[in-house]
Amino acid sequence: MREKRAIAFFAGVSAALIVIATVVLRMYFRTVDQHHAMVVSAGLAFAVQLGSYMLLRPGRPGRGVPGELLIRWALGAGMRFLVLVLYAPLARIVNLSLEAALVSLVTFFFLTMMAEPLLLEYDR
Repeated sequence: MREKRAIAFFAGVSAALIVIATVVLRMYFRTVDQHHAMVVSAGLAFAVQLGSYMLLRPGRPGRGVPGELLIRWALGAGMRFLVLVLYAPLARIVNLSLEAALVSLVTFFFLTMMAEPLLLEYDR
């Protein structure tokens, strides 16, 4: 039960950060196509971040072998990088606004990734 609550809390915080970032990015990306690209990026970022957090959570301090948390965090970072690299050509193929799609995805990844340590500490 505690694990589900922690994941739900992370999902809520991530969703809030993504919504706030979308509102701020809308000041720069103003067209409908750019907004559509940001919405697609938001969904992708949310799914990837949730998966990354679920991978990271069992390795929090005091739960497992020394260094396991860092290894799990590196796997999550690698997963984000791979998604970003694969998303760039896919966004072009699907005809999304490339600038809005990539800038928003990187922004969403960064903000939610910065929340991970705080939420892992809160969950201890």
